[in-house]
Amino acid sequence: MGLDISVLETFTLVADLGSFSAAARRLGITQPAVSLQIKSLEKELSASLIDRSGGKVLLTPAGRAAYQHAVRILAYRDQMMADIPRSTGQVAGRLLIGASNIPGEYLLPPILSEFSVLYPEVSTVLEIADSESVLAGLREEEVELAFVGTRPDTASGWKRFASDRLVLVTPPHHPLSVKKKIPLQSVAGERFVSRAAGSGTRARFVAALGELGLSEDSLDLVAELGSNQAVVSAVQAGMGISVISRLAAEQPARSGLIRMMEISGVDLSRDFYVVFSPDRPLSLAAERFLEMVSGEK
Repeated sequence: MGLDISVLETFTLVADLGSFSAAARRLGITQPAVSLQIKSLEKELSASLIDRSGGKVLLTPAGRAAYQHAVRILAYRDQMMADIPRSTGQVAGRLLIGASNIPGEYLLPPILSEFSVLYPEVSTVLEIADSESVLAGLREEEVELAFVGTRPDTASGWKRFASDRLVLVTPPHHPLSVKKKIPLQSVAGERFVSRAAGSGTRARFVAALGELGLSEDSLDLVAELGSNQAVVSAVQAGMGISVISRLAAEQPARSGLIRMMEISGVDLSRDFYVVFSPDRPLSLAAERFLEMVSGEK
């Protein structure tokens, strides 16, 4: 019968999300249809790929091996679709982009909109994760361009494409909310909601604490959350205060959901970078997008 690429996509999505129902929602199909595709793949490979006995999606040893091969096959497929337009000189095909929270949710959408008008034959896929995961995806050739708030290592090609700064956010009626500027030391001892490890926001904040001779141990850390929106919602609900990107704080602060204050005594500006592999030729679509975000065209 031969392997169906779409079945491999479904299998890797189930493995990544850890859920048949979540994969079905992402794909826009029913859960039974997802189960049927997985069963067909297991039949094709003559092996059980997923252990369903514990109520969770766990890959069997055969499933882990199949997952590694499926990821490579899909990456080769995407690379082929990117390379063929290059040979014809046409800006077309699939453009795979990875981005951390702030670039992915606040900076890239308007650029993607403009890019789609200029190059309608390009199908763009944007995956949002923390900075570490995005850079790992670049190393594994799962994306061509990575947009992150963490300074890349010297082995990578990179360009600075935007800047921002961190601000303090509190619930509307928090005692600190009456001030216009807050020294960073004021967060010590306060109930604090943090971005999760791997976040560029958290890395920059921890570095700023270090500049003042403080550490995360000085915080009353009550939660570590995976997105800026989750942090804003937690602060709004009164869980604690936080330090996040100004880009993420401005709109909820204007709406009165939270209070936003500048931080004094330390430079909390930060840059965002577009990172690419110097050893992997970019597709024409990636080249044009890189030119657009770096202001070269």
